[in-house]
Amino acid sequence: MQGVFIETGTVPSTDFVEGLLELNEKGEIEVDCSCGTSVPGAFAAGDVSNIPEKQIIVAAGEGAKAALGAYRYLLKQKS
Repeated sequence: MQGVFIETGTVPSTDFVEGLLELNEKGEIEVDCSCGTSVPGAFAAGDVSNIPEKQIIVAAGEGAKAALGAYRYLLKQKS
């Protein structure tokens, strides 16, 4: 069995949040299990975050988690 895996890059494009959000040594945004960052109300998902798997299906799931996390955050702000 053979296969080919194409990789487009390994350096996250997070320069625009440097100094705003906590980044790890690889330049990835540190997130918790709800995709929350070091700044309350800021969420990150996909290849820019510190999740170990860098696959599109994982990034899509992380995006859904981030959206739900943001929704819960906004609900708490309303109360």
